[in-house]
Amino acid sequence: MEEKIVNIKPVDPVFFQSQNYSVADRDLLSSFTSTTTFNPNEDYIEYFVLDLNKKVLSGNVYGFPNYRIIDDNVVVDPQKDLESFSYTGGKYYTVYNFLKLKLNSSPSRTFYIQEISIDRTELRLNTTTIPNEDIVNLTQEFENQINTSVQRSYIDFYLNFGNNVRIIAINIALDNTNPGDPTVLIKLYEPLPSEFTYNTQCWVVEQVARTIAYQIEITNVFNFEDQFNYLQGPNFNLSIQDQINNSTPYYNQTSLQQNISTFGSSSLLYQINSLLAEKGIEISIDYSKYSDFIHFSSAQTRLENFYYKLSLIEQYTANSNISPLTSNPYISASQNIWNDKINEIITNFDGYEYYLYYSSESYAWPKLNSTPPYSNYPTTSSIVLTWLENQSFSASYFDSENKDALVNAVPDYLRDDPENDSYSLFVQMVGQHFDNIWIYLKDISNKFDADNRLDFGISKDIVAQAIRDLGLKIYQNNFSTGDLYSALLGYTISGSNLNIPNITGSLPVPSGSGLEYINTVITASSPNALEPLDDINKEIYKRIYHNLPILLKKKGTPEGLQLLLNIYGVPETILRINEFGGKITRLTNDWDNFVDQFNYEYFTTSSGYVEVPLLIASGSGSGSFNEITSSFSIEFRFKTTGIPTDPNAYNQIIAYAPENDLLLALEYTGSGYISGSYSGSIPDPYNTWGTLKFIELSSGASSSLYLPFFNGNWWSVMYNFNDEFNWILETGFWDDNGIWISTENWLD
Repeated sequence: MEEKIVNIKPVDPVFFQSQNYSVADRDLLSSFTSTTTFNPNEDYIEYFVLDLNKKVLSGNVYGFPNYRIIDDNVVVDPQKDLESFSYTGGKYYTVYNFLKLKLNSSPSRTFYIQEISIDRTELRLNTTTIPNEDIVNLTQEFENQINTSVQRSYIDFYLNFGNNVRIIAINIALDNTNPGDPTVLIKLYEPLPSEFTYNTQCWVVEQVARTIAYQIEITNVFNFEDQFNYLQGPNFNLSIQDQINNSTPYYNQTSLQQNISTFGSSSLLYQINSLLAEKGIEISIDYSKYSDFIHFSSAQTRLENFYYKLSLIEQYTANSNISPLTSNPYISASQNIWNDKINEIITNFDGYEYYLYYSSESYAWPKLNSTPPYSNYPTTSSIVLTWLENQSFSASYFDSENKDALVNAVPDYLRDDPENDSYSLFVQMVGQHFDNIWIYLKDISNKFDADNRLDFGISKDIVAQAIRDLGLKIYQNNFSTGDLYSALLGYTISGSNLNIPNITGSLPVPSGSGLEYINTVITASSPNALEPLDDINKEIYKRIYHNLPILLKKKGTPEGLQLLLNIYGVPETILRINEFGGKITRLTNDWDNFVDQFNYEYFTTSSGYVEVPLLIASGSGSGSFNEITSSFSIEFRFKTTGIPTDPNAYNQIIAYAPENDLLLALEYTGSGYISGSYSGSIPDPYNTWGTLKFIELSSGASSSLYLPFFNGNWWSVMYNFNDEFNWILETGFWDDNGIWISTENWLD
């Protein structure tokens, strides 16, 4: 519960006045007690709030209303007056000035300084707002009051400049030399401060009571004894948990390195360390183009620098692979030293060096193998020397054309001197430092490049936040708790490139394990391509960012929902969105509910057929007809490719039930022509017709239907064995008017 502690203490008002009488002058003044009366019709109160440095913060220079008159005494409430100016805490000074307006002047009817004497103790005041008659009459009246009244010894009047600044005046006179422009002459107690000059405005006041001032300190405290507010516990049900990130398992250095021996080396651990050492976001850079990442440095020098680093890695690797003849702990410790040196070099790779070392593209360092993880050719290999010669030529040509290289700022006579090669190398290193800044500055505009490709346009590391900045919610996938190898490299920690969780590549699948059996990896590019799970997640975000305009425009419609499903890789043939209502969807020209259909098809034009286990015996007999105790039927549909052009396709086997020696065959009996035989004639109206035959091979019994089976439509077929031991063949299709047409025949 909040409480206020208020401390109000009166202070000497002299502390706040701009001018005061000197001690010597005070001794010359006679003192006596006088009673004055505050008349609200003539007198007024000035109120000011000051900080501890006496700087005015707020105030009311005229007509302060917050006071009461009780028994001829003016009563004020310092705390209430301070809080009325919205000061509810802290330490302040407040000042009350009790004044009377003179010469018909006020804050709205002011004089201005027309002349100032050399010693700045005499002023001539003029005005444009006070009538001349009032100036003459009131000035003479006030002058006579000062010079002749018995009260002359204690009449104080001031020039009020506002903001709690009042200058002591000791005498006044009227200058009516020019009756059309009377002025007032003022004698000051002290020289006019330098902050006031010609045309400064003021008004004349008389002090009717002594100024009062207070020091007020307001402290807000909380009384925890009366009311204690306990903090609530964490809310784990907040939706933001799944929108930003899910908690990941705890990994230490040991668990990250486990099973790394599966790959035969520590190269993948080095690669992970290199990725984790990156201090900035990964922006989209095409390292096959020098102009995309080199601006101030030298392409040739950076290529040579990588060659030097790779030579060191080969040397350290050779030293670490020396097998000791005995289990000598000192030699094992030495191997760890070489491995640490290799790790240090790879961890500190920049983006270009990482690309050369780990990529298998033609512009990267030549690789020994075609499947990841890749191994680099030795620096002494003839293949490397050929590749290096070609790359050096391209790099040198780029450097010669790059007018922005920092080394160009070095004078020619310094660059031409071989003794300054180390200095030129240093300048190129500085240029590489600024290149790292330049590529980020250059990439700022790419934030608005909604390219859906992963490594182009807006950086894949900031695309999720860019979507959130636009006010949209996005959610994490189920891969966010995977290990670092699967997330960043595309491998599992056991060394498999099958980087999808909850699957297995071996049979049998353990019962109750929840695993799915997958023995073939299919990718959209190379069969050796790796797809890190982190990239899969960010690729979806890039698709969303790329399609934001249409997603927002089509929000809440079947098209918008289908587009969102397509972004996540779910085609409309797997999950369809149906919108109910509107016209009859069976009509030919009704496209309100049109969807693409996906169908598996089996071509029956070859010698193959579909084998159907048609009959199931109820006893232990041979499966003859008289052992069937209930009806049994098979229903399926088929579609031909149209009028066959190959004579071998005239006769097709649709299905075969070997247990019952039953055959379903399709025979083309049409003319085979799609047009008339002579000019102006029409095609044969039965050119798409054929015969569907249902044959019992053992008895020769058959049933047939003659219909346009070769019109390219889907035909539904059902052959049924009923309780009366009769076979029935039935077929049907939807015509162009949405009407189901069917026919049937009995097996003879």
